[in-house]
Amino acid sequence: MRPSLRTCLAEKRRPKREDRLHMVRVIADDIKQVCLNPPLRQCLDLAKTMVEIYPESLGDRTEEGERMGSGYFCLGKQLRERMQFLNRDNTLARLRKPKRLAPPIEDDNPGPSMKCAKTDSYGCVNWQPLQLPEGENRESLLEKKRELMTIYSLEGQRAADQRRVDDLMTVTYEPQRRDLNATPSPSMSQLQRDWPFLFMQKFLLKHFCLLTRFDLESRLQESLAKKGERVLKYFKSQLLRWKKDVKMVLSCLERQEEEVDPGLAATLIMVAHFQEKEDAIFLLADETSTQADVEAQLSLPNTPRLIMLGHSILGARKWMLSIEGGVVLKLSETSNFTTALAVLFASYYVFNIEYPAEAATSLEFIQRFFVRINPEYSKCTAKTHVSRRTGKMVQRKSESLNSHVGSFIRDFIDYDWKN
Repeated sequence: MRPSLRTCLAEKRRPKREDRLHMVRVIADDIKQVCLNPPLRQCLDLAKTMVEIYPESLGDRTEEGERMGSGYFCLGKQLRERMQFLNRDNTLARLRKPKRLAPPIEDDNPGPSMKCAKTDSYGCVNWQPLQLPEGENRESLLEKKRELMTIYSLEGQRAADQRRVDDLMTVTYEPQRRDLNATPSPSMSQLQRDWPFLFMQKFLLKHFCLLTRFDLESRLQESLAKKGERVLKYFKSQLLRWKKDVKMVLSCLERQEEEVDPGLAATLIMVAHFQEKEDAIFLLADETSTQADVEAQLSLPNTPRLIMLGHSILGARKWMLSIEGGVVLKLSETSNFTTALAVLFASYYVFNIEYPAEAATSLEFIQRFFVRINPEYSKCTAKTHVSRRTGKMVQRKSESLNSHVGSFIRDFIDYDWKN
């Protein structure tokens, strides 16, 4: 190993990118003397051992030092990819047949539909409470649920500011989770009838706080303010390195006369960097559009979308949230993009919705980089996705940590440390 790498390991610092890659090449050459083509599982076992010895230097970590996923997935995958590269012309060393693209999915047989709520406790610490609130039983909680429905039918959303409604929404958290986690999953229309206040900005974010034990809006506010400008600087300083989609977003930002929220700018750049579509997360509508207008004019998908009301996504100042083909929430007039992004992200957790394959990388980046939720597996379990190369539906690899997200965060931290 290079002296510079050994120094970093001894001082518990992250090694330079070139030193890390050199280390992977040296280890892969030694592995080849023992086994020509080890499976990913064995590469992960080796990476796990290395990370246990040098967690600060080799582990998958955010810049706050928090572990991402298992902490060793990216190193294990790098070792596996290096072994595959060394065996690129040696068909005898392959453990299975050469990879073939899956046949395209026919229009009349599109495969499984995207349903709300695959029940999982992904990144949550209070997914389904085991005990009822003190002094409550099933019957008393049911009565409180009925009281909430009655208040909403009489006063509508104006009742959200009442102390009684706030108290009732807190004490009925357990039955809310029981309904949300039910099998089969309830529809959005059913949930809107049973828990109408849950589809309000205030109570959706409060439910997320009870679910994860931290305030999403304040954490996003801090992360976007601290990291948004740095992400922009990272991309602007290496302009020649990026593909045309990223360059186009940067050009639009330069031409924008109005002040752009750095969090929104950073999010759009990351969507372009991961080669995903903006409409997989954001949909644009006219600033004067009502809920009925949006539902009539836009094709709203099953999975959550943030409706940006304005002449452009960068210029939007009003927002709505859509799920299952309909608008379910309109943000308050005093909201900003941070609040809107918090509402969008919270909807995936509160309603147990998996990330759609077409936006999985961008959403996982937001989750791990900005929100700092880092479980050991992915919130997208889709088996198929659209190939960027052929445009056809093909089989999708299932990974515990999205390698694109892990690689970007590692490169960004290295760049940020040097500058």
